[in-house]
Amino acid sequence: MSGDRLVCEVTHTTPLAHVAVRGRLDPLTAPVLRQAVLKALAEEPAAVLIDLAGVADADPIALTVFLSLARAAAAWPGATLIHHSATPALARQLDELAIGRHVPLTVDRVEAEALAGRGSGPVRVRWDVLGGAGSLAEARDVVRVFCLRHGLGALSGNAELVVTELVVNAVVHGSAPVTAWVSLRRRYLHLAVRDRSATMPRLAVPDVAGGGGRGLVIVEALTVAWGATVTSDGKIVWCTLRP
Repeated sequence: MSGDRLVCEVTHTTPLAHVAVRGRLDPLTAPVLRQAVLKALAEEPAAVLIDLAGVADADPIALTVFLSLARAAAAWPGATLIHHSATPALARQLDELAIGRHVPLTVDRVEAEALAGRGSGPVRVRWDVLGGAGSLAEARDVVRVFCLRHGLGALSGNAELVVTELVVNAVVHGSAPVTAWVSLRRRYLHLAVRDRSATMPRLAVPDVAGGGGRGLVIVEALTVAWGATVTSDGKIVWCTLRP
């Protein structure tokens, strides 16, 4: 991915994703970095390692993008962000802004991979949504069992309702194949549904007369965060619930 003065190259070495950043990071180019990291997260890695060796210059305001990315990673899909290989000047900037409290910075890629290997990673269950009459019941059953197994019985009702809406949205408005998963990390429950349509969901005013349009309104009301991420072959709609 590229902008006027920033290039981000994303590669994957399962279970890790790597984002190599080159150029100047400023408020105009920060969205390029954000989009690259979000696309890396969409492939469900255990961690995303951000190589800062090629960052020639950085605006302090633009560096706050790392804080928003840390929140995105914590919310969905529960992956870890790790920076590495920053120049001494950039490392000082990150330290002055206390960004290291949220995203660790290591000396090089080897140390970053070692740190990522010590993480526990999310507990996850994934399944294919076939789109038949039983797909909604199956989604609710999977989420209910997952919640009970991990001591989140009190959250089960809301989680079942939310996953139902996500699956309906993907089956009705998306394109097959559809995949769903539920995961747990850092006391957050994550729900996500992936389909092969690039059309992004839109929060609409419910149709009171027709009874439609309530899906994402329900999702927004019952979750602490939700969103949609473009992937190489479609999109993922995700949300986070907290006990």
